[in-house]
Amino acid sequence: MAKIAKKYAKALFDTAVDHNELETMYESFSTIDSAVEPETTKLKELDEDPQKDAEQRIRFVTLVFGETNQYLLNMLKILAKNRHLSYIHEIFKAFEALYNLHHKQDFAVVESVYALSEDDLTQIETIIKKRTNLEKVMLTNHINPELIGGVRIKVGTKVMDASVQNDLAQLEKQFIRVK
Repeated sequence: MAKIAKKYAKALFDTAVDHNELETMYESFSTIDSAVEPETTKLKELDEDPQKDAEQRIRFVTLVFGETNQYLLNMLKILAKNRHLSYIHEIFKAFEALYNLHHKQDFAVVESVYALSEDDLTQIETIIKKRTNLEKVMLTNHINPELIGGVRIKVGTKVMDASVQNDLAQLEKQFIRVK
């Protein structure tokens, strides 16, 4: 599934860049993803319905998404033809990752015991930018009382853990090794 999503996302991304429509494509695809993600189960049922042929699925896509960017619509039609409509969300996530890489930006989740101030978040953003070479970071602060203290920062697949919970876990591992 992940390979399929990455292939479609890369093809769409390359097309958007080649035709200078990356921003428009991202906005359109983001809107479609927001609308479609809660309906993934229904799209999977449509993909798997043996009574719906390719033409019916393509008509469905044309009817629902007909006003979107032509290149995006073409991809959606191909998804319909290949019974891959349920992959739209995964394709969008892969496309978004390429988009963020292109713009040297990414999302970051900062977990803390309490809500952090704007100054704290600004300092964390500066640290993230230095460590990741990103130009823009979109921060979200999540409250996680299990951390006991400190913060855990997730940027993409990277995790920076400066929490008391992590310190205690590391200390416990050292004690186990000493036995």
